[in-house]
Amino acid sequence: MKKVPFIIQYAKSTLGPSAIFDGRKVLKFWQMVIVFIFLNALLLLPVSAHFANQSSFDLPEIMPGMAALGTDQFANDIKNLSLENGELTDKNTHLVEKSDTGVAGVNLTDAELRGAENVINLKANEMQLKDASGYTFEVSYPKDATLTEITSGESLVNWISAQWYLENQAFVFLSMVMMIGSIVFVSSLMLTIFTTLFIWMTKRSSFSKIASFKESLNLTLNALGIPVIAACLIGFIYFDITIIMAVQSLGMVLMIAWTFLKTRFYKTSEKNMAASR
Repeated sequence: MKKVPFIIQYAKSTLGPSAIFDGRKVLKFWQMVIVFIFLNALLLLPVSAHFANQSSFDLPEIMPGMAALGTDQFANDIKNLSLENGELTDKNTHLVEKSDTGVAGVNLTDAELRGAENVINLKANEMQLKDASGYTFEVSYPKDATLTEITSGESLVNWISAQWYLENQAFVFLSMVMMIGSIVFVSSLMLTIFTTLFIWMTKRSSFSKIASFKESLNLTLNALGIPVIAACLIGFIYFDITIIMAVQSLGMVLMIAWTFLKTRFYKTSEKNMAASR
């Protein structure tokens, strides 16, 4: 008889309460580790897709002081400037707009920049961005960039954010996926451990046929299968990591509750009994 891959056996063990309970002895510990990693990878698919398709970044969230310098007045001051092939056409332009929080301008001198905690400095080939939070960036102008879309302070900040994201897209993608991935992994791990311990404690009851921690862990992973797939699909439709994690955890609780109501952690399905004879 051809041996069925354990991942296929696991998939069959997620299809309903009876299958979840009957499949509590299917996986070995090393196989459960792989299944756990696989489930977390599924949760990260919509995260990766979201940041891969993102075309801008909310730069003011991490550089609020710099963003505050993007005023309507500054946008009006630079309206006559233009970019060609990633360079300012008039490289000798010099504009300065100082405020209590920093300085914004074009081709600012070292003296004008000295002591400024927040800076927007449009230079000949790049722009210098600095924030009091500690972030400092030198962002080159893309070859096809123009300034025609800048008509207000808000549009100026949006333009700066878009150019910054084009240059730092790979960094943002990796850092955000790693950060959210860590949160998802730790959350899933804690959810799995606590649920497994709770189910394992039922072995003290005379009605429960769950005999070991291994069976409890296997049952928990079985109950996670469908909720994780549902969370993954919802994440592709509407990305919100809190909703993804809520669907995962609530779905697992409901699947375990349904399994208990159906089997009382005791009753093995007739099909499984027949197969064991």
